[in-house]
Amino acid sequence: MALVRDPAFWKRFSAAIHLDEEAKGGTDQRKPSIWSDNWIQSQRQKKRRTFICGFLIFLIIALFIAAIVVVILWLKSRNWLRNPSDQSDQI
Repeated sequence: MALVRDPAFWKRFSAAIHLDEEAKGGTDQRKPSIWSDNWIQSQRQKKRRTFICGFLIFLIIALFIAAIVVVILWLKSRNWLRNPSDQSDQI
């Protein structure tokens, strides 16, 4: 049997059982539950935020690598990456 890894699972489970018992009780003194689907929305927002942050991190790393490649190619085209002894031979 696998353990539940979500730390908020038991809180949601307890709240769902409590709301179910209140609904079966049929009392008119029930409080309206506005927050019942709130955790679903928060999970979706968390997933969306994680995806966006991951994409931004990938984009920043890709741009950084591209900038390094461009700088190296530029330095190579200007012959700045050669040793000073190699440049004196060509003069």
